[in-house]
Amino acid sequence: MGDPHLTHQACVYGSDDEFLAMALPFTGHGVDSGDPVLAALTPANAALLDQALGPRSRRVDYVDPARFGHRPPERLSAIDRYWRGHAARGRAERVRILAEPVWAGRSPREIAAWAHLESSLTPLFGATNLWLVCAYDTRRVPPRVVEAARRTHPELVRAGRVRPNDAYVPPGVFAAGGAVEEPSSLPADLMGGQFTPADLSRLRADALAYADRLGVPRSRALDLVIAVNEVVTNVVLHGGGTGSVWFWTEDDEVVCEVAQDTAYLVVPPFAGSPPALDERGGGLWIVRQLCDRVHLGSVGGRSVVRLHLLVRG
Repeated sequence: MGDPHLTHQACVYGSDDEFLAMALPFTGHGVDSGDPVLAALTPANAALLDQALGPRSRRVDYVDPARFGHRPPERLSAIDRYWRGHAARGRAERVRILAEPVWAGRSPREIAAWAHLESSLTPLFGATNLWLVCAYDTRRVPPRVVEAARRTHPELVRAGRVRPNDAYVPPGVFAAGGAVEEPSSLPADLMGGQFTPADLSRLRADALAYADRLGVPRSRALDLVIAVNEVVTNVVLHGGGTGSVWFWTEDDEVVCEVAQDTAYLVVPPFAGSPPALDERGGGLWIVRQLCDRVHLGSVGGRSVVRLHLLVRG
């Protein structure tokens, strides 16, 4: 087996035949090669694939898309768990995942969070042997979702053939659409202020109080508390030690911005990749598995981490 590398493809299809023209060779060649194969598909597509594969279907790990991650951070964790569980055995050439997100009832910000995830998967899992195919059914998926899919996948699969995606936007450029920058005006519900190393306990309490005030479910509120604690701890341990934390809301999202007071710690835009099999994950990897979107950047020479957490969904 050569050096591990990610393959990240999209399949935009509009009929059952078009779906099978992609899914059957992808999963069939995988099981024939001894690769682990997971299919997170709608019940209708799972039934189609099961029938087409015949006895080989028993070697495919089928899962409902919602159970494979209803939110972007849950999907990120699910992909990592499946890859980690099989890559550690060292027998597979590739770890294959064919997946569809759940699109019904999504708000514009939820759709933006999924598009951000799709774009981020390429740099985050770039050093793994994952082969990801993301399926988009034009009969059910909103046009804006299909358009985003064409911009976030390096390759497209159609009629069983793979081609480079001319519409692909590099993740750094795509992420710039949600880049951290100075707001044109202060949010009406802004809460926060400066912090020092002595303020970690207070900041955790502030995060929980702000989420509770908005009626955020407790499990989601605790995700915010942990994420804020991890980012602030990074500033305390690896940055200048002091900075600011601000909370506000944008539509159906809670936003938290953590900025350090100096330019001491420069954070790359896709820091927080999954750790190697023999390593422990860092704080930003934990944060990515808790928040719907994570944007890293700089404002006025200061490193800034902006966390987006959907109140519902």
